[in-house]
Amino acid sequence: MTLHHQLLTVTMTISADRIYSLEGKGLKLTTAEDIAPYLEELRSFENLEEIRLNGNTIGAEAAKALADVLRTRTTLKASVATFHDIFTGRLKDEVKESVVAICDALSELPNLIELNLSDNAFGPLGAEAMSDFLKKHTGLQILKLNNNGLGIQGGTTIAQSLLECQAECEKLGKEPSLHTLICGRNRLENGSAPAFSKAFAALKTLREVRMPQNGIRPEGIIELVAGLSNNSKLAVLDLQDNTFTHTGSQALAGALSNWSLLETLNVGDCLLGPTGGRLVIEALKDSETLKIVNLQYNEIEHDGALALAESLRKLKALENIELNGNRFDAESNAVEMIKAALSENDLDDDILGSLSDMEELTDDEDDDEAEDEEEEEKEETSKPEKETSGPKTASDVLEDNLADLVTQMKEQLNV
Repeated sequence: MTLHHQLLTVTMTISADRIYSLEGKGLKLTTAEDIAPYLEELRSFENLEEIRLNGNTIGAEAAKALADVLRTRTTLKASVATFHDIFTGRLKDEVKESVVAICDALSELPNLIELNLSDNAFGPLGAEAMSDFLKKHTGLQILKLNNNGLGIQGGTTIAQSLLECQAECEKLGKEPSLHTLICGRNRLENGSAPAFSKAFAALKTLREVRMPQNGIRPEGIIELVAGLSNNSKLAVLDLQDNTFTHTGSQALAGALSNWSLLETLNVGDCLLGPTGGRLVIEALKDSETLKIVNLQYNEIEHDGALALAESLRKLKALENIELNGNRFDAESNAVEMIKAALSENDLDDDILGSLSDMEELTDDEDDDEAEDEEEEEKEETSKPEKETSGPKTASDVLEDNLADLVTQMKEQLNV
């Protein structure tokens, strides 16, 4: 199953006889007359709980006719679970008009718990169109907005709407319902991160957050992680293919202990870097509920792999770990130690994904990293000393021991 497919299949199970579906029929429904036969079927469909219209294209006039029928279907629970990809070939203004009509109708369905408008390229206009719905519908549990071209403006609009919904819940004396947000491939970048951070911090109910491939850089990652830290029930975090570097990794490592129920962590292709990767890896030992971990293509080196072997001893529930594309030898003693740690927990080393694309450092990269380390050391030594210095803490001792171990390893490997 691909990542994109996974993003769209996180949903509740509903009996087939309660689902009305035109899924994947390729219908072009532009006018009220075009959609009329299907609306007649929808009106007479008994015990309706879910409607699937994905894989068709719906114009503004047809969308308004659809909205009129949706208003009458008060038993609808997971409606629009698959309303993705329904505006292909439509103009932006037409799409906005359609989204407004549909969301206005959905606002009148008290049992609606899931909205999926993924794969509709409506951009910031679409975000604006659904804003009122998101502010007012306090019962919404699952929101899927993957690959909508939201950009910074649209992402900020969505986040601010969720924040206002939380405020509405507070007025009503109820806990926010939203627990799942899927918002990948939207070019959210750093600009939308402060708004999402505020919304996350206020909600406190999130259990699943997927925001891969958004061009978010370290400053934005720090913002997101700070907000998510307030969600103690978080079980799934997917930030794949954004950019962490050392500072973003440090923020994530510091936040992991807040998520005692975390089961899935996907930070593959996030440029954690050698030091940042090690920080995250060392923090994993406090996440004993983890089942799936993706650390692929993060420039993690031999010392990070050794640290992982130590952390894995605590991850007894692990089902899959991906390390491909990092900077240590697939035949090294570090990998043997990782396999030994898995075996110690009675786990098959098959859960260790492929290591067929491991990266080797070139001499130039070795020199560049050595220069970077020297620069970091200069920066550290140039900092003013603390006025008082007490005895070393346990953390200080642990860091010193790890540094000694890394030095010894580098000498043994002639690094």
